Parts: sequence; C-alpha cells; structure tokens
Amino acid sequence: MVFTSTVFLFAFLPLALLAFYVVPVRWRSAPLLFMSAVFYAWGEPVLVVLILLTGLFTFWWGKILLDAEDGRRRRTLLWIGITVTLVPLAVFKYLDFVLVQLHLDTAADRVNLPLPIGVSFYTFMAIGYLIDIYRRRDTGAPRLLTFFGFLTMFPHLVAGPIVRWVHVGPQLAAPRFDPGLFGYGALRVAAGLAKKAVLADSLALVVDQMFATGEPRSAGAAWVAVILYSLQIYLDFSAYSDIAIGLAAMMGVRFQENFHYPYVARSAREFWQRWHISLGSWFRDYLYIPLGGSRVSPAKLWRNLLIVWAVTGLWHGAAWTFVLWGLYYGVIIGLERTAFGRALERLPVALQHVYGVLVAVWGWVLFRSTSTGQAVDYYRAMFGLDDARVAWDGTASLAVEQTWVIVILACALAAGAARPLMDRIEKAFAPERDHTRPATVPAPARPSGQPVPVGAAGSPAVSGGVAGAPAPRGSVGTPAASRGAAGAPAASGVLTATRPAEVVDPPPESTVSPAMSVFVTLAVIALLTVSTAFVVATTYSPFIYFRF
Repeated sequence: MVFTSTVFLFAFLPLALLAFYVVPVRWRSAPLLFMSAVFYAWGEPVLVVLILLTGLFTFWWGKILLDAEDGRRRRTLLWIGITVTLVPLAVFKYLDFVLVQLHLDTAADRVNLPLPIGVSFYTFMAIGYLIDIYRRRDTGAPRLLTFFGFLTMFPHLVAGPIVRWVHVGPQLAAPRFDPGLFGYGALRVAAGLAKKAVLADSLALVVDQMFATGEPRSAGAAWVAVILYSLQIYLDFSAYSDIAIGLAAMMGVRFQENFHYPYVARSAREFWQRWHISLGSWFRDYLYIPLGGSRVSPAKLWRNLLIVWAVTGLWHGAAWTFVLWGLYYGVIIGLERTAFGRALERLPVALQHVYGVLVAVWGWVLFRSTSTGQAVDYYRAMFGLDDARVAWDGTASLAVEQTWVIVILACALAAGAARPLMDRIEKAFAPERDHTRPATVPAPARPSGQPVPVGAAGSPAVSGGVAGAPAPRGSVGTPAASRGAAGAPAASGVLTATRPAEVVDPPPESTVSPAMSVFVTLAVIALLTVSTAFVVATTYSPFIYFRF
C-alpha cells in the first residue's frame, strides 16, 4: 500500500485514525500495531513476519543489554544484537548483489529475493535503539506493545524518516488528540500528496523516458534529464517525509523534520545538513563518531569519511553506482575541509549557491544511472567530451515543453517560497511543547576502556558530524528560527533519560484565528482534490503527460 493510493486515502487512513482514537490512551499502541501490520501485509503478507521478529528480538535483547553490567560483556552483547539485526537486511537487500560480484549469476537468479518494505529504515531504527541502551543514553521501551508501535508505525515505514525511540517512544506511551496538531498534520499530508502526485510523478514520466534511452542524444538532453531528476527526487522524497510527519501529527506524535530546503545549500556539507537529516544524523552518531569523527589525524579523517560515505551509498541501493555516489560526496566533503573549502567560503554567496546546486546535480547522475557506463555517457555529454553529440535536440525541447510549469513550481518550493506561510501555520496550530518531563538518572560508572557514550539524541556533535550533518532537527512544531541549530548542549555528569508520560503538559493556548482555520481547511480540501484527480488519472492512464 502506498500513501498516494485511493485505498489508503479514503479507506485505510480513516479507519486507522478511528481505531487509534476510540481505544483508551494507554492502549493506543495496539490499534497502531494492528493497522501498521495491515498496511505492511497489504503488499507483503508473508514478510510482515520479518519486521515483527525484528521488533521482538530488539526489545528482548535491549532488556538483556540494559541489565548487563560488565563492560566487555555489554560490548559483546551489543555486537551480537547488531549482527542479528543486520542479517535480514544483508540477505534480502545485498545477497543478490554479492552473488553477482562473485560471478554466481545462476545462483543469484535462483535466489531472487523480494526486498521487504522499509527494511533499511526499521533495521537502522533497531540498531540505534540498541546502541542508545548500550551507551546508557536511554532505558528502552517499558512495554513490548509500545515498542512494536514505535518500530512498525506505518507513517515512517515506507520512506522514513529514521525516528528514534528517545524522541518518539515517550509520545507513544500516551498519545492524545490535539486538534491543532491534527489540523497541521492534515495540511502536511495534503501538501505532501500534492507534491508527490502532481509534481514529482509528472516529472518522473519524462525523466524515466529520457533515461530509458540509455545514453543521452545531446548535451542539452543530458542536462535537462539530470536537472528534472534533481527536482523529481527532492519532491518525491521530501513529499514522503511531509506525509509521514503529517500522519504522525494526526495521531498526536511529532516526528523530526527530514528535509530543510537542501538546494539552497552553499556546499556539499551544508547540502547533507539539509537532505535526509535523519539518515545523516544516524550515520554521524552511530558510525562516524565511533570511528573517531573529525578529531583525528588527516589520514584517519579521510578514512572515516570514505568509510561512512561508501556505506551511505550502499545503504541506498545494492549497486556500484550507489557506492560511487557515496564516495563522490566523501571526496568532495573531504576537500571542503581543506584550503579548497576556505577558498569556497570567500566566493560571493551567489556563486556558492551555484556550486552547491551543481555538486548535487552532478551527484544525481550516478544515483539515477542504471550502470556506471550510463553515468559516464551522461558526464561526457554534460561536459562536452563527446564531439559526436549535438548541443541540443528535439528530446530536450519536448521535455522542456512538457515540464516547464512544473519546473517553475518545483524551483519555487525548493527555494522555500512556501516556508513563511507554513511556519506561520505551524506556529499557530502546533506550537512546540514538552510532552514529558525528563527523568534524571545518575550516569553509571564506566569500566576502564569503555568508550565515552557519544551520539544519540542530546549528545554533543563532533565537528562536522557525518560530513557536517547537524544534530537531528527540531520536531514538528519547532519554530523556524531554531530549526537550523546544529548540535546539542554537552552532556553533563548525569544522564537524562526520557521516561514515558511521567508528566503530560496541558495543551498550549490556541492562537488560531477563525480566518486561518478556514484557510487551512480550504487548502487541505483543494490539495486533496487535485492530488486525487492526478492519482486517478495516472491509475487509469499511466502514460499520460500533464501539460499546463
């Protein structure tokens, strides 16, 4: 089941919200788990068992890890937990790739395993959960039912964000209906659906046809295809995050922002501070910092960057193009930490923005290409290295003709044109407030040789993080002025572990005017109507082009 289907919008979602709110607050994880299992099983009725087994093992192993005292035993338990949790991801996502690299093509064809929905996301959530318990950053879930609700929660199951128990778990212990947050969530869902169904999917029709030809027919066609794909992937991925954040808000849960206008970045480092924030912060906290982060010698810094970015690329897909895409960013971000980066900062701001966009666009060539050969063909065409290709052809002209209105809208959204309005609505409908009062727990003594716990929510960020990724952004409702803040206060001598629902603050006083309420209601209706029209049109006419 996908978010943009009519079945989800007009059958599943209303029933899920009804089931969620008709049960007592304490037991709302039960209908959440049931509806999430239905959502998952809709397309994979067998593999739903995999996520349930992952959740059962992670919860049980987390309890064992929490009770362990000896430092060496705890490290052993952690590595066992990580290894077991990684097995489904390794088998279902990477086994075919490994067999092909070993020239065992026949075996790969026989295996041909399906890729479970969301396996990359919930695997990382489970690993982060275990590492946070190991570092004594969190005490873990008090009940299996609540943990299942956290891990299987359908809003984040398809395409993230990668949420953490320390942020979401306490809210799931007692999720309450908040009319303002519900209304803001409905607007985020409607806006995300429009962004996905109307803009991203329309661009995808053109982009897919252009890349399907193999090599570009002209330099112009290459540039047009890559630029359109750059807009499509941003609209597509950020739309899913918008929908996920909105769905969670409609259930009284605040997810953290996952995209923060990445194409306004002035460097590759800043791009990854704004793109897929939950993934960047995960790699920073759980891989980059344990490797030593940036507080190491230059040689080790390069080692850390290349390892982290190679794994980042591989996480996105089992192909060498993804690995090269990750290494591409590792190299560029490494260079930005040298004299090259200091020279870049002295350029006019406009040129820095151009550089940031070009770095992202060039990177997407590797990400979108089906092979390294196709990527090379595109680079040769884009940089004029193939004299046999013309500068412009009919393919490029047709693509521009079909998409120019969408491109204008997409560029406006990517530049943040809607941000002032959305920030104002967010501040009025969903002002930030603490859902729980943190409990202060003395930090346990660490055995000799055990690393100081760093990373996880609330820990200090090592300079640069995963190539400069900031600490996780503020949750839904975070004021715009504070969203760009990176890092968090340094940990003191005590450990702050958020215990579920110890104190629930009263809802803040509403600041929503009647006029704004009417405006948001009409906006939701309009966006849902347009999105539904496009979904129905593409469902029954999959090859239609939308011309404006």
